[in-house]
Amino acid sequence: MKNILSTELMKKSITGIASACLIALATVSSGWAAEGWKAAFDEVCSKVDVSGTLSSKELAALVERADKLAPEIQASGDPSKKVYLQRLKKCRSMYVFMIDSKADSGK
Repeated sequence: MKNILSTELMKKSITGIASACLIALATVSSGWAAEGWKAAFDEVCSKVDVSGTLSSKELAALVERADKLAPEIQASGDPSKKVYLQRLKKCRSMYVFMIDSKADSGK
């Protein structure tokens, strides 16, 4: 009887530990995903200040990256995603403006 109780107790302990590990892993992996799009966001929007010096090809690549990044941010569970989406739209708009300006000026 003592063996049966200790076996059941061990099973419950192992199950509890496994559950805690899965929860921790899910939390960490969602944090990594958030860090992934935030790093991509930083890369895309960090070029706004120097957008006047970039070629039309470089600007078009940034617009394309912004377009790919927006759904990723939208799908995230980050509470500040609306802020990031607005900022990304502004970065994208600046790049499009610069492309248009370069096309108008013949550069």
